[in-house]
Amino acid sequence: MASKIVMCGPCSRLNKSSEGLKYCTDCEDALCTDCTALHSAVKLLASHHLVDVSVTSGNTFNIKKDCNDHEGKYLEFYCSDHDCLICRTCMANTHRTCGKIQPIDVAAEGCRTSSMLENVSKDIASLLISTKALSEDRQKKKTSVGQSKAKVLKEIVKFRQKINYHLDQLENKCCSEVDILESTISKTVGNELSEADKRQHVIQNIWEQVDFFTKHGSESQLFIFLNTVKSDISRQAVSLQDLIPSLETNDIGFEPSNLISVMKTFGSVTKTSIPCSVKYQHPKHMQAQTLTIPQKVPTKFEFEKKVNILKGRITCIAVTIDNKLLLCNDEAKQISLMDETGQHLKSCTVNVTNGYIWGIAIIPGTNEAIVTLPSDRLIQFINITNFTLGRQIHVNINPYGVAVVKDVVIAGSKSGEVVFIERVSGKCLKTLKVGRGQILSIVPGVNDKDELLYCCETGGNMIICLKVDGTRIFSKSLKEPVGVALDSKGNLYVTGYSSNYLHRIISDAKVDAVFLKGFDGLNQPLAVAFNKTFEKLYISNENGKSVLIFNCK
Repeated sequence: MASKIVMCGPCSRLNKSSEGLKYCTDCEDALCTDCTALHSAVKLLASHHLVDVSVTSGNTFNIKKDCNDHEGKYLEFYCSDHDCLICRTCMANTHRTCGKIQPIDVAAEGCRTSSMLENVSKDIASLLISTKALSEDRQKKKTSVGQSKAKVLKEIVKFRQKINYHLDQLENKCCSEVDILESTISKTVGNELSEADKRQHVIQNIWEQVDFFTKHGSESQLFIFLNTVKSDISRQAVSLQDLIPSLETNDIGFEPSNLISVMKTFGSVTKTSIPCSVKYQHPKHMQAQTLTIPQKVPTKFEFEKKVNILKGRITCIAVTIDNKLLLCNDEAKQISLMDETGQHLKSCTVNVTNGYIWGIAIIPGTNEAIVTLPSDRLIQFINITNFTLGRQIHVNINPYGVAVVKDVVIAGSKSGEVVFIERVSGKCLKTLKVGRGQILSIVPGVNDKDELLYCCETGGNMIICLKVDGTRIFSKSLKEPVGVALDSKGNLYVTGYSSNYLHRIISDAKVDAVFLKGFDGLNQPLAVAFNKTFEKLYISNENGKSVLIFNCK
């Protein structure tokens, strides 16, 4: 069938009829021969990217250029410090201190030969291979379940021949169990197969778009698309990594009884399970990027404002990559999101059977956070993009303070233990006894060579620093320490609940200074946190009934 003729856009607007031979991906307009020549002659338009109009058939160069955070603003710049596209308002508000911001056209130079394209292509290829293997594995298991059914039914018939006629009813019951179990497994595997095919289709679509922009798009368009698609790829990677360990290979078996004279049932139909054989590892370069942050140590904190909490109290504060605050409200049993000025954005309620919630930590490189439920002995996952609750992990302690290091969740108990839990499987890896009181806060950090944990042992009046292998670096006595935060140099800031102090502890475990006291407004302070640029400090105050915002000077 003949291809549809595309008319020249500028000529059509002048009520002329000319066939378009070229397509400007920047103007999103088809051009005839004359308009192409004029387009190339105009200095302002000379750098625009032209392709044959035939490549636009069934494809589109439309890329989302709107800023997600600022309505009506367009993405015009690239911040190397934060590895993200930004608009002019982003640059003025949240990227003032960033060291390297470039126009997209400048940053996009050499994109086709960049490691970004190579990495994204490798990630998509890896996802495609894994999703294809997953589909094949599920299809194979779906077939084998039917074969297992046939084998088991033969065993049942053979066994039935050894018993008396009055056991027919039990035989029928057992056969029915096989049918039900086979149906259940087949349905489950069928759903898994459908999900695997759906995932493969999504990744294939992304791959085709990358291939299209690589071949036909401008470098700016390719650069923008690669940056915008990275989050989709990361979500697919994290989701696939979480999905595969949860899949099982189920089978059907039959266990005959040797004691026919005392046999009360015809037998039992069993399901055997082994982990899914498909292997997938999240690419390392898709993990969260380490932000380049100002290496400035605060010399004082200047009070900006107080935000009152209308209901409940704030026991823990976590800061997102875009400097929004996640507030853990224990009495209201809610997780709330505020902007950096203290404006409430949204909330969700955590389902608690007994007691309250306490601590919160963001899982690096994902859109998830975890919340501790001490009385229920649970760790609750929450999607911080759409504020929906996810899965739960049961733990063998009453968890309070919590942190995430790589794929390990670290939680503190009410009696001085720190447990290490595998994030995906929920398996307890080890338990360390670091004190005797409640571990209300845990913050991870690093020194020159080791990953460290800083723990607030409130009941024992102690700040404890240890390596993740359990080696203790130092312990420092402070009166009722509750909240802890690190500045860009690794100095420790600790709230004293009854002293109404904000202490700073330097690397040799000495109290360097008391920065804030009661006359600065501190009154029973709990949580403390810096924003990602270390320009603001947040303290939940008055036993969590308010949040104080300070500017770091």
